Amino acid sequence: MDGRSRKAQNRFACRIAPLAGGASCYSSASFLRPFCISCVLSALLLVSCTKWDVGQFFAHPSIEQRMQDNLSDELTVPAAPEVSPDSFRFALFGDPQIEEDLVSRLDWFGQEVADRKIDFFGVLGDLTEDALPAERDAVLSGLAAPGVPYYCTLGNHELYQADGWEWYKTMFGPGCYAIFVAGKVKLIFLDTADGLLGQEQFDWLERELAADTGYVTIVATHYPIYDGTQPIMWRLAGPAERYKLLSLLERYKVHSYVSGHIHGWRHSRLGGLNHFICALPPGGMDYGKPGYVLFTWAHDSLAWEHVEIDSKE
Repeated sequence: MDGRSRKAQNRFACRIAPLAGGASCYSSASFLRPFCISCVLSALLLVSCTKWDVGQFFAHPSIEQRMQDNLSDELTVPAAPEVSPDSFRFALFGDPQIEEDLVSRLDWFGQEVADRKIDFFGVLGDLTEDALPAERDAVLSGLAAPGVPYYCTLGNHELYQADGWEWYKTMFGPGCYAIFVAGKVKLIFLDTADGLLGQEQFDWLERELAADTGYVTIVATHYPIYDGTQPIMWRLAGPAERYKLLSLLERYKVHSYVSGHIHGWRHSRLGGLNHFICALPPGGMDYGKPGYVLFTWAHDSLAWEHVEIDSKE
């Protein structure tokens, strides 16, 4: 098939895949079971048109298994960036999603790092399209090119090959971890690659939120809680998890929840909590313009802005 048709199929299939993996979240409601079965059958058909490892489509390590690795002593949490406590800048975005043509917007972002004096950045999953070797090499090169510290968490695309989790943790370390920045900001990265958090990760998150109340806290992950307009299937899969997560974020006065997965830009505010969806894919967007969220710490407060990609790019 031509490249455009393949991209369209991949785009839909990558949205369906986590639903197949997380179908148990919906199976307790009998009227949704036909929908779940339909999702699985559709995904099997679509995956045959991609370059994914079909066995891995259902067999990748579960969130419970990944959490055992994440919290083990075998994986090292990345070191915190060295920045001035008086003023620093960092960027967050998801979905660079480098495809087999190796086109990406990371070169543009690298120039942004230099021009805006960004001290470090975080990438919220879907680093590549199919997790193929050439794509992986390209994204590693693109992330390293700006020459500043960077942090990642994984998205559903990282698990499209049988060695996806092994490759990710070898290159980046754990999928959930906390970074303390200059005694001012705490960044908590979560593993939602399956559209789920799981009880162990919830317990870990609550401990992290309760431990250090003097920081401005940002939670960053792949899946959004919602998209700010209406219920959609591309958010965290289970309603119980969404409600519980919102409750924790509000109780501990988290500043922002930043996500990707949807190729869009949207900011919503509920109470004191900012919800961001921000993506920097190589192709088109579902809505909004591609870019990143730029956070600036200065004068003992944290400000943000959405930086859109230059229209001339």
